[in-house]
Amino acid sequence: MDRRAFLQLCGIGLAGLALPEPALRYVEKAADLTDDLLGRITLNGHKLYAEPDFGAQVLDEMAMDTLWTITDATIGGDPTLPNRIWYQLDGVGYAHSGRVQPVHRKLNSVETSIPEEGCLGEVTVPFVDAYSSMKPGRQVIYRFYYASTFWITDRVVDEIGKVWYELLDDKFYRSFYVPANVIRLVPDGELTAISPEVRAEDKSITVDLTTQLVTAYEKDQVVFMSRISSGVRLPEGGYATPRGLFRTTLKRPCRHMSNPPNEFGTGFDLPGVPWVSYFTSSGVAFHGTYWHNNFGVPSSHGCINMAPEAAKWIYRWTSPSVPPENYYYSGEYGTRVLVQ
Repeated sequence: MDRRAFLQLCGIGLAGLALPEPALRYVEKAADLTDDLLGRITLNGHKLYAEPDFGAQVLDEMAMDTLWTITDATIGGDPTLPNRIWYQLDGVGYAHSGRVQPVHRKLNSVETSIPEEGCLGEVTVPFVDAYSSMKPGRQVIYRFYYASTFWITDRVVDEIGKVWYELLDDKFYRSFYVPANVIRLVPDGELTAISPEVRAEDKSITVDLTTQLVTAYEKDQVVFMSRISSGVRLPEGGYATPRGLFRTTLKRPCRHMSNPPNEFGTGFDLPGVPWVSYFTSSGVAFHGTYWHNNFGVPSSHGCINMAPEAAKWIYRWTSPSVPPENYYYSGEYGTRVLVQ
């Protein structure tokens, strides 16, 4: 594998896999690697080392949301660790990939129209502040991150001619406002089903909690694999991903996920979680993740964390298939999911 292909795979969290050819083609197309691949630091104090090893000299402790150019990627450190991917940043030093989100900075046309029923949009810059309104004195209510997705309800021009999108907060049913040029309208072609000609009963997914891998099958043929982060296992129970046989019956292309602090953790508040495919009645799902890049290591509150493009593949391949005009959809007969 050459350097470009390796960076592509590292960039969306799939490095280290012997990917089936259909999946590899999908990943290479989705990664769209260019020279402006940046790394967003997702945790305050993430360390920059002189070498790709936790025992090396510390060069810097980086602040959350600072941006660095990813100039190389390599395998390093303790060979027993489940995630051994390191990024060289700015050609200066190395940071473990677990807290570096690979991002691009791409602005979009604002000469757009929004359908009456709304449409899906994806953030294409490292981050953008979301406001309570477009009026003077508006307040920042969230920061939205690269690859997060939102349901766009309107295109609005303010009094000075700046174009904004109104986004739906699908948890509290209020509105967010962001500059329109940081959101890409997701075309219908990216929402169509993958392998629709394959019978629903011939598709299945296995989630291996030991190896932190998800594998998709068409009959007995492997068609997709991805590293994941499942629920964190705590002595008192905590957020372990449930084992058993399930089906994907409810989907959302975007979801505001939150959970208050409790005895098991500090809680979370995550707007714009992309490509959500639920497979339990309690809300456990496959979904994209923008707040960490530590795939291979259990990190979640029970769900199956995936790189956004990998979660998008699962979303499109599994049943039920979601019409482009829907921001949630359910069906009685979904794809089988075995968690073991």
